[in-house]
Amino acid sequence: MTGREWLAGWARAVAADPENAHIGRFSVFTARLVADDEGDVLLRYDRGTVSVDDGTPGADLELRGPVGAWRELVDAGAAPRRHDLLALTKAADGLEVVAGREQLIRHLRVITRLVELARLHDRAARGEVIRR
Repeated sequence: MTGREWLAGWARAVAADPENAHIGRFSVFTARLVADDEGDVLLRYDRGTVSVDDGTPGADLELRGPVGAWRELVDAGAAPRRHDLLALTKAADGLEVVAGREQLIRHLRVITRLVELARLHDRAARGEVIRR
């Protein structure tokens, strides 16, 4: 599965999630996600739906880090202190909040749910059986 296919599947999972629809009904933001040496994407979140485009400067929030840190972010079995977004922003070789720390905090619950859905989607994409 390519990165674009993975992102498209994740966006569909976000749109279908009732919890996301509820907690995100008032949130609107953009986030530029940069994976060092791999490029970037621009995530647009608008009241429960997400779309992903080619990355451009000027987003409300910008996160940057090595590809390994992004993989850890969606890994349900990530090690302690590497297991969630805030932990990865404090870890060596983790993710850096380049811009928009206030936006990160303002939309933290929605962003946390987006990460949870990314984990579930990643497991499903790898063919794992998911029990809730």
